Amino acid sequence: MVKKWLGFVTAVACLCLLFLGNTVSAAEVSSSVDDIAYVDVSAKRLVLKYEDFSSSGYTYTVTNTATGDAVASGSVDSGKSRLNINLGDNYSSDTQYKLVLTGSNGDTLTVNYLTAQAVGELKATKKSDNSMLTSWTVSSTSTYDGYYVLLTSGSSSPTVKVSATATSGSSTSKSIASSKLSNMTYTVHLISYKKVGGTIYCGQGLTTSIDYVVKPGKVTGVTVTAKTNGAKLTWNKVSGATYYNIYKCKTSSGTYKSVKTKVTGTSATVTGLSAGKNWYFKVVAVTKVGSTKATGAKSSAVKTYVPVDAGKGTGLTLTQDSNNNLAIKWNKTSKATGYRIYYKKKTGLTYQKLGSTKKTTYSLTKLDADTKYNIYVVAYTTVGSKKYLSNQTSKTLTVKPSKYLEKNYYILQAKKVRTIGYSGSKCIYTTKKYSTEVKEAFVNYKGYSSKTKYLIWISHYTQQVSIFKGSKGNWKMIRTFICATGTASNHSPIGVYKITYKESGWYYTNSKELYVTHWCGRNSFHTRPLYNDGTVKTATIGKPASHGCVRCYNQDAKYIYDNMPIGTTVVSY
Repeated sequence: MVKKWLGFVTAVACLCLLFLGNTVSAAEVSSSVDDIAYVDVSAKRLVLKYEDFSSSGYTYTVTNTATGDAVASGSVDSGKSRLNINLGDNYSSDTQYKLVLTGSNGDTLTVNYLTAQAVGELKATKKSDNSMLTSWTVSSTSTYDGYYVLLTSGSSSPTVKVSATATSGSSTSKSIASSKLSNMTYTVHLISYKKVGGTIYCGQGLTTSIDYVVKPGKVTGVTVTAKTNGAKLTWNKVSGATYYNIYKCKTSSGTYKSVKTKVTGTSATVTGLSAGKNWYFKVVAVTKVGSTKATGAKSSAVKTYVPVDAGKGTGLTLTQDSNNNLAIKWNKTSKATGYRIYYKKKTGLTYQKLGSTKKTTYSLTKLDADTKYNIYVVAYTTVGSKKYLSNQTSKTLTVKPSKYLEKNYYILQAKKVRTIGYSGSKCIYTTKKYSTEVKEAFVNYKGYSSKTKYLIWISHYTQQVSIFKGSKGNWKMIRTFICATGTASNHSPIGVYKITYKESGWYYTNSKELYVTHWCGRNSFHTRPLYNDGTVKTATIGKPASHGCVRCYNQDAKYIYDNMPIGTTVVSY
């Protein structure tokens, strides 16, 4: 009879259902894999995990079966499905207790407990054949009729994963086949039971835990693709693997060293490899549960040649080819065997290959003349028939290659520049400023030169001073700022001049002008008029206001005074 009842509830593990009054059937209140009942002797408490059978909660009472005295009572919300009832001072050894759990719908569940102590030292170990051995000690073989072993997962509301068949009262171990187990952390429950007068009593229970891990299989299907200074590996998924580790070596039979760990997918890119040589790789699967891990056998070695990085293309600029078409040019990299050009429309999302060349120039005739594009260059090396792109790209140029711009780039930009005009006592000027592109195009197209590496342009029309560094035809702007040139009645000189000499300042009775740099007689760069205490006397700037000099903010006048050498060309236009 005991075995028949236990066979019915299997993993319920001694959950005793007595149908008293309006009780529910076993099928209604219990699952064959979800109910656990036992006595936690050390904590003096009764444990019950059950399947919900009331949507509005429960009340419970615990009575001493021999005396009929109530020793505990309380309530539990629906959805909790777990009770830990501490009996405290009402707990007695070798005593029978009855727990009645009543749902708000009137259905009841009755479980009988026996507090006898007979077992101890529960252990769980994984055997070499991957089965699990649970073992325990028994102080008295007559106390209980037998034991159940349950494996659960989870803590707050554990779910039964494995239920082993019952053992006899004298048993001290139970094996569970590997076919029933999975890689996970199990809580192992040893639950004793005893049949008294036709009633099943749930007895002492012990728990322990084990990180059950099975060694994963060998990784197969490894392939490798060379990249610049690196390699990409892919492989087949290994059942049960948590992650993969990758190892590298410079020889096939040498000592492999870890290069990448805890890869959760089935591909990875290894970087930082010495270029220009062969590399060998192996992959291994690792299964980890909790703090325990098992490592499989390394895969067969795969080999690839890692090419030299071709380097970064520098100095990318616009130019013209021999047919006056717009082109790009860049500096040669010492290790490159060729270059690949990429482009996309300014409003586009992805770059496409525009072409390849072994030269350091490339014409843009394939592009739509009236569309704006982003363009960059990538150098590559060739090994056999394969091309390996550098990990580094050139800077990105943005260009709209209209036919007129292709043939007249500097002319087009330079023609935007005009000088100041006069109408009676009024100056015709603007507060809008030229772009850097227009400024550089103007001074380069005009062919201005300087005896120093600097060039200064005074734009009377925009009331700006721009300073360039470089040489004839290759001036690059390094500083620009607003100024105040001469009024309509006191024009500043127009023409090409040079810095002749400098004075620390002009000083008057109650005012001064500092950092005086002469460029045409007494016409010079200097600060706005200042009082002797340094405060500004005449604040006007950004529009014509002087008697022919170029007034600047203090820091700008000082910059010219400190940094522009005698002989520097000054273009006043």
